[in-house]
Amino acid sequence: MNRRLRLTLLGLALACLSMVGLAPWVLSVVALPLFVVWVGMPLFLLATLLVRVLARAGRHWAGWVLQRDIPRPYRARTGGPWWGRLRWVLTDPATWRDLLWVLLNCVAGLTLGLLAVVLLAGSLHFLVYPLLVAVTPAGVFDTLFGFIQLDGWVQAFAVVPLGVAALGVWWVATPLLLGAWARLTAALLGPTRAAVLAGRVETLSASRAETRDSAAAELRRIERDLHDGVQVRLASMGMTLGLAEELMATDPVRARQLLGEAADATSLTLEELRALVRGIHPPVLADRGLVGAVRALALDAPLRTSVAVEGFGADERHRLPAPVEACAYFTVAEALANTLKHAGATRVDILLAHDGSRLQVVVSDDGVGGASLVDGSGLAGISRRVEAFDGILSLTSPAGGPTHVTMEIPCELSSPRTTPSFETA
Repeated sequence: MNRRLRLTLLGLALACLSMVGLAPWVLSVVALPLFVVWVGMPLFLLATLLVRVLARAGRHWAGWVLQRDIPRPYRARTGGPWWGRLRWVLTDPATWRDLLWVLLNCVAGLTLGLLAVVLLAGSLHFLVYPLLVAVTPAGVFDTLFGFIQLDGWVQAFAVVPLGVAALGVWWVATPLLLGAWARLTAALLGPTRAAVLAGRVETLSASRAETRDSAAAELRRIERDLHDGVQVRLASMGMTLGLAEELMATDPVRARQLLGEAADATSLTLEELRALVRGIHPPVLADRGLVGAVRALALDAPLRTSVAVEGFGADERHRLPAPVEACAYFTVAEALANTLKHAGATRVDILLAHDGSRLQVVVSDDGVGGASLVDGSGLAGISRRVEAFDGILSLTSPAGGPTHVTMEIPCELSSPRTTPSFETA
């Protein structure tokens, strides 16, 4: 009932919007022939601005009715003077679809919106008609809507069933009427399929370039770590072993000390190499898969961390593509690192879920919140990596918490069987 009442109020607002929208549409039509004398150009820009304000309201309302977001379809704005803006407006197909929507909305929006309002108002009028006859002076409600003569109480009560029937029609028809308007609005004011594909290609191109740059930066980091760390230690070990060899005959005690130092340096070098390898592709991820690697992260975390798993089996055949596993693993690792550094949390919950076609990873904590996907942060880098897989990374972190980091990537398991499990580390 509450939603239908809100839909009816939306119908009333829609009727008002449709009448208001006629003014900027007429202004744009008048401005076009005046381009030859330059007067029409600023008028058309003004009309376009007003139309886009109305279109934004239409997208918002239609999105609420359809319960989904309707993205803005406009091309990216180019810089420059006002005539550059005019060219941008004139060459954008969304401008002309906005104008078409305003014109159609003057008819469809007004008709469909008012019809929902009239059905509710008429049904209520029929239902309370006997009460109106009783509390008003004689002759005020002798006729129904001014053209049906009603003589006496019997005829006054006879219209009550009509009110019940009209209320039923309103109950059924209101979602259909506003739904039809919302679908028309989404078709005209939302991005076309070609625009969606073009935007996707642009996003993937940018993501691929960022991934390529990130890979190059990672290679430089590995080279720098090898040069400044492991290579220096190996060179030092070589010198130590050479000196020990020279002292073996003359000072065996000192030679044994040098050999011990070389052994310690070997252990440190191996630790550095293991840390370097873990940063590239953790061995636990290759050996145990995403679920095992995330559980290992949870066990190593210094605060209570639970791991819930849905849609995965214990068999190794239930594996994701290696690049997807790596992306999901580093997403969890980065989210855990942020929680430990900034959140002040006492608990972290990790969800790994797969519905047969999409992997979902959710990392939640009970910390102070206030996190954001700002450029330069670790999560921003992970977000760009996720986009390369046609996935999304979202962050919900209101002040005071809780914080939820959600990653979704379309992918398939190597086996369709499902084995839910739950583990607390």
